[in-house]
Amino acid sequence: MICSIIQFDQKPDVFQPLETVSGTFRLEDVELESVNRLEFSVVWYTEGKGDEDIGVHFFETLDWTNGLLGAVSANDAHPAPRNSVCRIPDGDEKGETFSFSVTLPSSPLSYYGMILKIHWCVRVRIFLKNGREVKSEKFFTVGSVPKVQVDLN
Repeated sequence: MICSIIQFDQKPDVFQPLETVSGTFRLEDVELESVNRLEFSVVWYTEGKGDEDIGVHFFETLDWTNGLLGAVSANDAHPAPRNSVCRIPDGDEKGETFSFSVTLPSSPLSYYGMILKIHWCVRVRIFLKNGREVKSEKFFTVGSVPKVQVDLN
């Protein structure tokens, strides 16, 4: 099954505002030549009562016309400079591997309340030349807002 495996360099997946989220994603069960373009983004969105919002903090399209899909980073030690995504040289793993590095904003913080939740994620969308689209997401936490506890007694 075609997918992308997203991994963070840091564990657990908890980051503070203004820290850098970095890691890799690997395309599985797809040849790079059959990919029309990739979209990489770091987004937050709300869930709960009322209108749902989405904020795109970082977005990059990698395709053949802008040269980013085929280009390989020459720097193995730190392949993705801050606020970027790039393909890294082939390793032992199956599938093409890309690295990313994005500095987070000061807000919004992740929040898991009773009425409202704010989620952060890294999202990779693969657009194949045959018209098919595949999306993968990896969630993470920004900040350390305590979880809401309600005592109904």
